[in-house]
Amino acid sequence: MKFFVLLSCTAAVITVQLQSELWLTCALMPVSAFFATAGVMLGHEGGHGALSTSARRNSIFYHMAFPLFAGLGANFWRWKHNQQHHGHPNVEGRDPDIALWPMTTSQNTYEECGPARRWFQRHLQGKAFWPLTTLMPQLLRIKTTRFLIGKLRAEGLSRGFVADAACFLGHFTLWMVMPVMLLDASVGSVVLFWFGFWCCVGFMLAMVFAPAHMGLDIVRSHDDPWLLQLETTRNLVMPRWLSFFFIGLDYQVEHHLFPKIPHQNLPKAAEVTKAWAAREGVPYQEIGYFASLVDVTRFMHDAWRRPARIDTPEAAPLPAALPAAE
Repeated sequence: MKFFVLLSCTAAVITVQLQSELWLTCALMPVSAFFATAGVMLGHEGGHGALSTSARRNSIFYHMAFPLFAGLGANFWRWKHNQQHHGHPNVEGRDPDIALWPMTTSQNTYEECGPARRWFQRHLQGKAFWPLTTLMPQLLRIKTTRFLIGKLRAEGLSRGFVADAACFLGHFTLWMVMPVMLLDASVGSVVLFWFGFWCCVGFMLAMVFAPAHMGLDIVRSHDDPWLLQLETTRNLVMPRWLSFFFIGLDYQVEHHLFPKIPHQNLPKAAEVTKAWAAREGVPYQEIGYFASLVDVTRFMHDAWRRPARIDTPEAAPLPAALPAAE
């Protein structure tokens, strides 16, 4: 229900945009993108298998929201996000979310770059980070295409490939072919609208995901995967109305520890986890949402001079897991 309400709001604003003067169309772009971003976040939950007890329902919903609506490959996202990012948050060489070419997130990767990139990272990276996030959907679509080609070569015409590719092509049919045919719009205007809309979504996706990890330690090696989640992830404290649109991603600590918990249950999970962390003396990090945006910006300004952390094998192990009763 929430997904279709968000999609209906997106469609309603886009309808107004298509009937308006250019200035109003541009002014309303962040509004339609705001509702669309929240809808995509529900697809993210389906990708984690948290929307339903039925794997089939989760898969259908996931494919509707990601490759069909957003044009982001389901197989690629599952590998990039579920396996690599969730398995190794903020770990250099493992977490693709901190491999932000041409930028750097640590002194270690800065020193491995060429002179031109190092100059950019020292002088422009902090200013360019947020504007460059607008290109994220387009870059993910390019990577999706490469991933699908690689999957086809490796596995042949599998069921997962066909579902992903069909939805991915359906995205461009829905957003480009149908408007040209039904609205008698020019191809150029449709492509510009699509590009501008998804640039706004990219910026908002970054405002959802980046504050949860960027600003915290970048790690080169770690010997305790549970403790790693707690040290490199933080919750975002925000007004309740804004939390509604984050689809649980303001509770990033609980989402990383227990990604199959539905977003509506994460506040209750946070109460249990926070009390357990205090009792066991392990990190539990929270930050105000708007303060986190400032922190991310400062981090990107100084990332080139911050060395990544290397933990020793003697690092203290995480205390016992949550008791069964809790």
